[in-house]
Amino acid sequence: MAGAIACSVGCGPAEDGTSGASQATGVTGVTGATGGNTQGNTGVTGVTGESTGTDSDSGVPTGTSGPTTDEPTAGATSNDSSTPKLDLAMADFGAPPTGDGCTKVDFLFVLDNSISMGDEQQNLANSFPGFISTIQSQVQAQDYHIMVIDTDDQDKWGEKWDKCHDKCMTDDPGDSCLTVYFPDIICGMEPPPPDACDQTLGAGRNKGAGGPPVACTIEGDLRYMTQDQGDLPGTFDCVANMGATGNSNERPAEALLTALGPQTQAGGCHPGFLRDDAVLVVTMISDEQENGSPGTPQSWYNDLLALKGGNETAIVMLSLNGDAETAGQECIPTAKMTEFVGYFGERGIIDSICAPDYSPFFQEAVGVIDYACDEFVPPG
Repeated sequence: MAGAIACSVGCGPAEDGTSGASQATGVTGVTGATGGNTQGNTGVTGVTGESTGTDSDSGVPTGTSGPTTDEPTAGATSNDSSTPKLDLAMADFGAPPTGDGCTKVDFLFVLDNSISMGDEQQNLANSFPGFISTIQSQVQAQDYHIMVIDTDDQDKWGEKWDKCHDKCMTDDPGDSCLTVYFPDIICGMEPPPPDACDQTLGAGRNKGAGGPPVACTIEGDLRYMTQDQGDLPGTFDCVANMGATGNSNERPAEALLTALGPQTQAGGCHPGFLRDDAVLVVTMISDEQENGSPGTPQSWYNDLLALKGGNETAIVMLSLNGDAETAGQECIPTAKMTEFVGYFGERGIIDSICAPDYSPFFQEAVGVIDYACDEFVPPG
C-alpha cells in the first residue's frame, strides 16, 4: 500500500537488489517525460526521453529509472497524451484501511489568478460537477467545506478604478475609461470601498470576475460552500471564474498557509473553514514557478502539517502545474511544486496544467481521497 503512488516515478533499490519501482502496484510506466524537473533534487528527476523497453513483470520502463535518493516522490498522472507526461494508473492500495475513517472533508482550491490563467479557471469549473458528484457517491464522508482562494492580495477592480479616476481628474474628463468600466459613476465620484477580505491574501472568495466583481450567492454569507449549498456546481463556477487580472508574482504557498492559519480563526475572513476532525484536500493550480512565497517546499509542508496538528493522515495534496515562463517547460510541473507534493507520499498527485480536460485527473484523485478518508485517524 505505502508507496503505490510515491514510487510512480522511481524509488531506490529494494533489499533484493531489484528496482524499488518494480515493486509498486498500479504503475503503468513512465512515458515521454522530459528532463524538465531536474532541479533541486525533486521527486521527479532524471526522467528523460521515451522509454527504451519495459520490465516484463512490472511494466516499468527500463533505462528511464527515477531518483535513487531519499528525496520525496510525488504521485504523477497525466490525462493529455500530447504533452510530456508521467503516466500512472489508479493505484491499488491493497491492504484494508487501518484508520477510523472520516466523516468530513475540507476542500481548498488555491487558484492562480494571474493574466495567463483564464482557460485553466474555466477548465477547473467545468471539471468540478463530475468531481464532487463522484466524491458524493464513492467517499464515505458527506459533510463538506469547499473554498476557493486566489494567489494575491490585490483588489483589481479598485486598482482599475484608481487608474480611471486619476485619468478622469487630471487628464481627460471625457475619457471612456469610466463609462466602459464604471457606467454608473461620473468623474469625481468615489465608488463604494471594496470589502477588506477582497484585498486579503488567503481569504475565501465569494465573487467572480467583473467590474465591479459579480457576487456569488454563498449560503450563510460565508466565504466557503458546504454540502447544503443550493446549486453547488453553479456557485463553484461563479467563484472559480475569478478573472485573470491578479498579480504576476503569484504566492500560492503563502496564500495556502494564510488561508488555513489566521484567516480560518476567529476574526479572520472565513472562520471555521478548517476543522480538526476533517480530512483536508488541497488542490493547487498554477502555470508558473512558485517564487513569490517565503520559505521552501520543506517548510511549506512542515507548516501545513502543523496546522493539521501533525496528523499526516489528515491531508491530501493535489496539483496541476506548469512553467509558462520557461520555453519548453510550459506543460511540465515545476521543480518546487513537484518537491512540495512529494512530501505527501501516497496522498499526493501532481500533473500537467496543460491537460485540455481536468476530469481524468480529478477522477483519479477521488481514489486517493477515498483511501485517505479510510485511513484517517481523528485527533484525540
